[in-house]
Amino acid sequence: SIIAPVIFSDDSTHPISSVHLPTEFNATHAYEDIRTQLEFGYRVPGTIEHNACAEWIRSQLYAVTDEVVTHQFSLPGPQGEPIYCQNILGKLNTNKSNIIIIGAHWDSRAIAEKDTINTTQPIPGANDGGSGVAVTLELARVFYNHREEFNSQIWFLFLDAEDQGGGGIADWYWAEGAREFSSTIHDFFDNSTETFSFFLLLDMVGGHSLQFMDELYSNNDLQQAVFSEGRELGYLFQFPKNPTKRYITDDHIYFRPIMPTLDLIIDFVEGPWTHHHTHEDNLDNIDIDSLKVTGRTVESFMYTYHGKSNWKKNWTVWMIIGSISGVGIVTIVSVLIGIRWKKKRSLGT
Repeated sequence: SIIAPVIFSDDSTHPISSVHLPTEFNATHAYEDIRTQLEFGYRVPGTIEHNACAEWIRSQLYAVTDEVVTHQFSLPGPQGEPIYCQNILGKLNTNKSNIIIIGAHWDSRAIAEKDTINTTQPIPGANDGGSGVAVTLELARVFYNHREEFNSQIWFLFLDAEDQGGGGIADWYWAEGAREFSSTIHDFFDNSTETFSFFLLLDMVGGHSLQFMDELYSNNDLQQAVFSEGRELGYLFQFPKNPTKRYITDDHIYFRPIMPTLDLIIDFVEGPWTHHHTHEDNLDNIDIDSLKVTGRTVESFMYTYHGKSNWKKNWTVWMIIGSISGVGIVTIVSVLIGIRWKKKRSLGT
């Protein structure tokens, strides 16, 4: 199997506490990375601005990953001409066999159908596209500095052609880049020695009044673990106990047959951030505190569950031990409850 089963602790074992050491995620860096993306212009597939932004993303990854891969593909344009797209992948800790993916889409929408003016013109995409890219890049920088502390290989995946469905580009569907990448994922890893743990997608994570929803295509255990981590850090509004529930067609859906996925996303349908697919999705409506909350929560979550110093046990290991020794499932569960998966990590400054 290419899936490495992972079990996360129940929400009840995650009370708010001060056990977390300081995180290093720099929200100012992330904010400036959004500014840089907007300075390229509209990142609509098939444009010069789109290609220039792709080169910049690669340049950032070359400095903080072991390997950078470009996955090129094309989709038909309005007259049947090919429009060339590219998914960009940075791999860290390529000597590790377990793979975690953190990703975002980097294209910006070609139309502003929710606006009242210029509805056929592109949007800036500061939050919808830009924020996820910025947070993922800053996490790559932070994790590079602590790469020896992780048990896993980490992929930083920037997916193209996500936001052109619903008439953005004629006859395109949502998450085209994710569909193309997931269908050829065996080209990017060795399934005889490497396995996937999960895919964490960051989408619209930098707007004001940040509050994440319960995205119903996502893996529930993974979502509860990330939400609990955020609440432990004190971000109670952003990670509510009873979040809005919605099914969202996003990049993660094409990875669901391969590994557990989580779409960390706001309620852009009825939530307080009202600039979705309008020209107001610009830098004025980015909140640096939202970038901080998102980045520090993901950083802390990775240290807690995938740092070398954690005490959490893989479910598969316990099942194998139980099978070999003849221990029944009740005993295995008792052992798991007994250790409570105590938190212990050495990262931070």
